[in-house]
Order: sequence, then structure tokens, then C-alpha cells
Amino acid sequence: MKLIINGKEVSPPETGETLQEILDGVKNEKLEKGRFIDRAVCNGEDVSLEPGEHLNLPAGQVETLEIEAPEIQGLILKNLANAEEYLVKLIPGIQKAAELFQLGNEQEANQYLVHIIDGVEWFSQVVETVILAKQTQPEAVQLDEKSLVERKDQLLTLSTQMLEANKNKDWVHMADLLEYELLPYYQEWAKIIPDLKQRLN
Repeated sequence: MKLIINGKEVSPPETGETLQEILDGVKNEKLEKGRFIDRAVCNGEDVSLEPGEHLNLPAGQVETLEIEAPEIQGLILKNLANAEEYLVKLIPGIQKAAELFQLGNEQEANQYLVHIIDGVEWFSQVVETVILAKQTQPEAVQLDEKSLVERKDQLLTLSTQMLEANKNKDWVHMADLLEYELLPYYQEWAKIIPDLKQRLN
């Protein structure tokens, strides 16, 4: 088997009967601390890193395995930069949706809401990435007297309340949630992200 990590050919792990075991061996034996497997290409095809049958491929059938393993810190900084840019669009969208719900224009407001919900999901994944990395960045855990985990839980609670208001067609409550809960949440993040990026640098 030919194993390439970050463009350099290296010797394969000593043990491993399946693709999953080879990947585990790479993680444990071949990667420097602070790096993680971001992408794997087996026999010229991209491999999902999510658990599944495809990872049971026998080691004997793995002819080439190319792995990209960036530093987790670099990925976090990239995600935070993307999040910072995204907030510039998301915050005015939340303001507009709240305004439309208050004016009784539910149809147009709901069009904004679809994008807001997508944005909330995407942003929570960014926060999750930072939380996962906190093991190597303990100083980044506490931000503005709230931990990242507390902030993630806060977002989850807000999302649940918004889905409930949407289900009940309670547009007054939805407008309040957007204006008094979700908007301040993201405005706070817009102030926190530059500080977090600076700490990670």
C-alpha cells in the first residue's frame, strides 16, 4: 500500500486489516499532535470519514491512500473567518425577518426564516468545531463569561423555541425570539469572533 500524508509518501501503519483500522493507525502513529484527518482519497476516490460499510474495505484492497491532515488550529481560524463574513449577512436578515413578522407579512418573513434556520445550523457546526478543538486550545473555552458549550446550548434552546413558534404559527412570539434573543446572540458573536481569532493566533 502506498500512503501519502500531506503530499509526502510515508510508511503505512504497522497494523490494520480494514480501511478504518488503517485510518486509526494513521491518526495514532503518523500524525503530529494538533493535526487531524480532514480528507482521505482511497484508490483515487474520495472516502467519507463518517462511520459506514465503506470503511470495512479490506486492507489488501487499499492500493493508495492519500490523506490531508491540516492543523486543527488552521481549520478553526478558517471557519471563524467564514463565520465572521456570514454574520455580516445573517444579522440584517434576522432584523428584516423580525420586522416583517411584526408587520404581519408572514409570507415574506418566512422566506427570510428559511435562510436564517440554515444559517443557524451552519453556525452551530462552526461552534461545534471550536468546541472539539478546545482540548488543544483550553484558553479559548471561556468567552465573555460564557463557555462555548453554554453558547452552543443557548443556540439549541433558541432553535427549539423558533421551531415551536413556527409550528404554532405564533408570529408575534417568532418576531420576539428573532429580535430579542437570536439577534443579540449573533451580535455578541460578531464581537467575540475577532477576540477568539486573536487568541488562536
